[in-house]
Amino acid sequence: MSFMKTAISIDEGLYRKAEKLSSKLNVSRSQLFAQALEYLLEKSETLEIIQKLNAVYGPNDMEQGVAIKGSKKKMKAIVEKW
Repeated sequence: MSFMKTAISIDEGLYRKAEKLSSKLNVSRSQLFAQALEYLLEKSETLEIIQKLNAVYGPNDMEQGVAIKGSKKKMKAIVEKW
């Protein structure tokens, strides 16, 4: 696996929270940010799958549609928060 070095700008409060969490988890900031990004990407892919399922089955199809629609809202909120 090859690695790419990058620089990001984040809010100071978020930086401090990341510092605390990386210390608590005993991982580097780089590892923390990489894991957080991997998590977000996985959730984003899940949201895309849910959207495709809704396109096929429709968001109003019985109980499954309601469950999918609820999951879609939760995932969208996570993605928007990031």
